[in-house]
Amino acid sequence: MRIDLKLLEILPKTIYFWLPVTAIFLGYGFMGRLLRIMTFAEVNNSQSLLLLALCVGSVWALSLGTGGLLATVLALGLVFKMGGMGSGLMALATAAVTIWLGFRQTDREQEQNTNISLTEIAALLVLMTWAVYVTLSIYEVLTGDTLNLVAGAIAGSYSVIGAQIKASGISNKQTWQFMGTIAGLGLAIGWIYTWFTYKIFIPS
Repeated sequence: MRIDLKLLEILPKTIYFWLPVTAIFLGYGFMGRLLRIMTFAEVNNSQSLLLLALCVGSVWALSLGTGGLLATVLALGLVFKMGGMGSGLMALATAAVTIWLGFRQTDREQEQNTNISLTEIAALLVLMTWAVYVTLSIYEVLTGDTLNLVAGAIAGSYSVIGAQIKASGISNKQTWQFMGTIAGLGLAIGWIYTWFTYKIFIPS
């Protein structure tokens, strides 16, 4: 999965665009780690395949942008539940900054469409499930303020990444190429990092 130079030229070159993209990339890194741990633990292959399918589905759901706000609320709710009020407020503030910066880049009016298709419902379910897995995976790796900041940035990115991609002017094919590359690199890095560290520091 290689991004061509023309696509890189089209994409915005501001922090408003790349902050949410980087957050999404980190989310895939955490999921890559989880997939690798599942293979270490010899978890049933069907469960690993379902998780991998969720990773692929999330590329589609994030690109579509449907249900991003609900996914953000769900992810932040988990942080409040698992980390307490202080952690939740820090994650909420980080998510709010991410969303504010992201929508500064889009310069788009929200579409007033009250009809929800089956495709959009499916994307919503995929994205909300993805948000739960990513948030829980973060708690397996990070602690303290770093956890709160990363969890908040990733949660906020769910609300803006779809609108940002649409506002960038790239085609559907380029969108899949771009998001697929982000997902593939994130999963690969998370997988490789865990391949070296998990068996050394957490031997079975």
